[in-house]
Amino acid sequence: MVNYYDDMASVKQMCQTCSLLFRWQGSIYKILWRQVLMYFVTYIALGLMYKLALNEEDQRTFEKIALCCAKYADSIPVVLFLGFFTGTVMQRWWAVYAAIPGTGKIITLATFYMQKNNPQTSKWLRTLTRYLILAWMLTMRTTCRPLRNKYPSLESMQRAGFLLKHEAEILALDEEKNHKWSLRVVNWALILVRQARDEGYFDNPSDATRLLDPIVAFKKSCSIVLKYQITAIPLSFVQAVTLTVQIFGLVSLMGKQFVDFPTKLLVIDCYLPILPAMQYLAYLSWLKLGEVAVNPFGEDDDDFDIIGLFENHVELAGDLLKLFELDQNNPVKESLEQMNFTLFKLDEKMDQKPEIPSEALSTSEEIPFMESNPLPQMSLPLLECGFFYRGTAE
Repeated sequence: MVNYYDDMASVKQMCQTCSLLFRWQGSIYKILWRQVLMYFVTYIALGLMYKLALNEEDQRTFEKIALCCAKYADSIPVVLFLGFFTGTVMQRWWAVYAAIPGTGKIITLATFYMQKNNPQTSKWLRTLTRYLILAWMLTMRTTCRPLRNKYPSLESMQRAGFLLKHEAEILALDEEKNHKWSLRVVNWALILVRQARDEGYFDNPSDATRLLDPIVAFKKSCSIVLKYQITAIPLSFVQAVTLTVQIFGLVSLMGKQFVDFPTKLLVIDCYLPILPAMQYLAYLSWLKLGEVAVNPFGEDDDDFDIIGLFENHVELAGDLLKLFELDQNNPVKESLEQMNFTLFKLDEKMDQKPEIPSEALSTSEEIPFMESNPLPQMSLPLLECGFFYRGTAE
């Protein structure tokens, strides 16, 4: 996905967004240039045919067709269709992005809950991490073509080290239901947690239950992504919007023609549809925006970088294992020793215990409440107001 946030860092500059208009990567020009070129060529060809190839009688017929197209072009509800289409697609686009699962939370909690001194913990933790990464890859592989091209088969996953031979044989039994492979791998992770609880790999048996919650949430996110992939936007809806925009474009080719050339002030508009084509190009840009957002896991410049995200998951998982299990790249011990060289150094007064004044240490004789009388002599106003009984006060 093209990132342009640095260009929008300060809106105080004059024409802040103008610099974005001249970008090619991920721009609307890169998507539309073929359609725009075809539109201009067709418009110019019709204008030259009217001016040079048709006789006077055919020119009158051409003018009647152009007048009819100009009359009914604006009656096509293009704005209504495009507004509903883009609103639905962009809402779905954000929901799909929010549903992408994450693996870092589960791996981090597992490293804290497991017994570090147990020699079997390392095998268990690395197997759980591999299952999570494999389930993430299988989930996104069903929707993302670039990731599917990188790992086209179970053998390719096995060669990359994400899958073992016996595991690939089990998944190959349900080749027709390959979209459910990720959910089956998550079930393997749940069985692995139960086995670790039974064998006492956790510091506290209740930690296994705490670890199950994020794994179940991970499985739910995988299911949501698969649901979006299986239940796409209705094809008839996309076809209706596309046909509406393209029909408007075809009608505008005739309806926006300058059929009476001698009365026109702008000679360039007689041959190039600069002003007449603006409306159609605006509608076409809006349509392409919706088409790009229909499948954000494709190969467009503005689609999600799923391969980069997958590699980031693998790298972060390896870093977590090295940090918590092997204690590599851990600066904590040395940082504690050199804490006084930082901004938040320890104040010397914090090491000194507060001194208690000697006047505060008094004997029981100096304290009236320590005398034989349990309560001091109460004054008469307090007794009259009812705060104490006379017998209690005495």
